[in-house]
Amino acid sequence: MGSRTTLALAALAAAALLTVSPLAVAATPGNPVRGKALFGRAGQLFCGSCHTLKTARSTGRDGPNLDKAKPSFARIVEFVTKGRNPTRRWPTGMPGYGGRHPQITKAEIQDIAAFVYTATHR
Repeated sequence: MGSRTTLALAALAAAALLTVSPLAVAATPGNPVRGKALFGRAGQLFCGSCHTLKTARSTGRDGPNLDKAKPSFARIVEFVTKGRNPTRRWPTGMPGYGGRHPQITKAEIQDIAAFVYTATHR
């Protein structure tokens, strides 16, 4: 490759990086649209009853405020799957929804994580 070709390719790559949306850069497995519906679903899973998340219009106080915590995608998947041990601040802890006796599928957990992650990392 000549220096002109290399320079042109570098310019194209830089332009592409500047035009990519923030959500595309932070691509995650899962579908955030389905995750939003799961996050707000009443019944077996209703994340908003415990968590505050502005995008979901939830104001729960029993669990961490997700807008402030800004958890990583991997951390969200871990907590939704395994739950979280009780702490002094949250004595009931968080139940696990995956694992040995899953209440929701791995794909649904990834969808929820994609929604929370994209909502908190804009």
